[in-house]
Amino acid sequence: MTRPKSLQVHVSFELAERVRSAAERRDISVSEWIRSLLQQACDEDDLKVGLSAWMQRMHRQALFTVVGIDALLSGHSDPDLRDRARGAYARRCAEFGLVQTPIEGGFDEA
Repeated sequence: MTRPKSLQVHVSFELAERVRSAAERRDISVSEWIRSLLQQACDEDDLKVGLSAWMQRMHRQALFTVVGIDALLSGHSDPDLRDRARGAYARRCAEFGLVQTPIEGGFDEA
């Protein structure tokens, strides 16, 4: 096993006492307590980055789907189909308690 790398952190007296007390309550060393918190913080940060990338990809795919469906509805032989679909969407949003946000530029824009 390689020797652990030492990090130095300056904290207030009050925070130092809280850290010592927290480690003591868990019956572990201050270093072990801090090391576990640092590991957890890094793991959570990695998870957030991964979730953010996943959410961006899902948002792009959903947006593409919405634009594609809107284009298909706009070109459909039944000129009222698009408005009926939007009405059904509004009713479903209301049913689930979702608030519709106004579309910038008007209701009929694709």
